[in-house]
Amino acid sequence: MQNQPADRSREMTMNPAILKGAAGLIVVGALLAFAASRQQAQAADVAEVCDLSFTGNIQLRGVPVARTKTQQAKGLSNRDEAGPGMLFAFDPPGKLAFWMRDTRIPLSIAFVSEDGTLFAIEDMTPYSDEYHLSMKPAKYALELAQGQFQRKGLAVGSRLLKEECRPTE
Repeated sequence: MQNQPADRSREMTMNPAILKGAAGLIVVGALLAFAASRQQAQAADVAEVCDLSFTGNIQLRGVPVARTKTQQAKGLSNRDEAGPGMLFAFDPPGKLAFWMRDTRIPLSIAFVSEDGTLFAIEDMTPYSDEYHLSMKPAKYALELAQGQFQRKGLAVGSRLLKEECRPTE
């Protein structure tokens, strides 16, 4: 019976050390999670912009390009304005699906075939989980603020003639 209090006192002196170790692990884990989220955020940042030339002498300048899956998943979500839009590039071309989850601005999307032809343009509703499908293989999807395709003179049948891309500054 006399051993019991001694064992308990040793147990009590170990608890603060265990707690400090656990707290240290929690802090290290939080720092690692923060660093990983920063790396993901940086990986989602676009690294290049393009000047796009279409038939009819229509030019779009400084359009950010989403080439990686991480960049494409982020797209224009969580923004208050579309700016110059975003070009989503796919290699190889494929059937595409887009939605507006976490996107608070009304956008339109155009799907562009491998030969540069805009073959579909659709309006998309903010925060919607509705899928917008290309229905046939597309090399690019171009998102602009709703109404910008019409304002700029781009329509189904317009052709993307040239992309001049450069790293972001």
